[in-house]
Amino acid sequence: MLWALPCPLDLAIGFFYRLDVGMSEPSSQTVSLNDIGQRYIGALQHLCDMMVLTWAGARAVNEENYDQAFQSVCGLPSTPFHFPFAMAKAEAERWWLKNSLGEVLGLCQVFLEDIRKLCGLVVFNAAKNSGSGDLATLAAEINASSGPVDLASRFSQLKSRYNLAVPPEAELLSLAALNLCFLQSGGVIQKKSPPPLLLKFVQPPGQGETAPRIVDYKRAWKNGERISLSREEHAAIFTTASLFLSSMLTGVQELAKATGLVPEPPKP
Repeated sequence: MLWALPCPLDLAIGFFYRLDVGMSEPSSQTVSLNDIGQRYIGALQHLCDMMVLTWAGARAVNEENYDQAFQSVCGLPSTPFHFPFAMAKAEAERWWLKNSLGEVLGLCQVFLEDIRKLCGLVVFNAAKNSGSGDLATLAAEINASSGPVDLASRFSQLKSRYNLAVPPEAELLSLAALNLCFLQSGGVIQKKSPPPLLLKFVQPPGQGETAPRIVDYKRAWKNGERISLSREEHAAIFTTASLFLSSMLTGVQELAKATGLVPEPPKP
């Protein structure tokens, strides 16, 4: 059974900040961390929904309608390499895993670039309010195009520049290593094994409990094994990413508080 948890954004994020996005006053605008979080959580939810729909379709398909579908679509290649039903089903599971993992990591990469800019805006506004710091340099830093940056480098940058903690850092890096294994070897563990997969896992309620709990989960593979995950393990990728998004936005909120920025009440 798959368990759903309340959206973690309900925990702490709901602040609005009046931030200047440039050197002049007319460019001032209100930034809602909650709105930003909801946008990314919504995108993650849509990826999850599409994955669940795919699972539902896989449950309904059998060998007969697999063959019928293949024969009914004109133009499909039919070669000796055509998968029989059982093999196609197993390969499809790995294909869904590879692609959903790539989509989740891609979303997190875009999110981290927004986090970098948000942190820059916080520091810029704090310096402007206090009359200290080189505003031109800070503004240029915000607008600088960083290009593709791997997760480890981005995490290091946020920690060293803004002292921003990344609570599920190890989990995200293990997902990136898993994704690299899919890209380099089709998901087969080679001599240089990736680090163990670390996830935040939703554990069903225990005896006497009414709500599920989030626990740490670890999975490793041996040399020559092909990566596969259960549905619950696959779902934990979305749980981990959701907690990551919430944790990072909470970190931006704490940075804003530490620099003395005063949150504004939301507009009615």
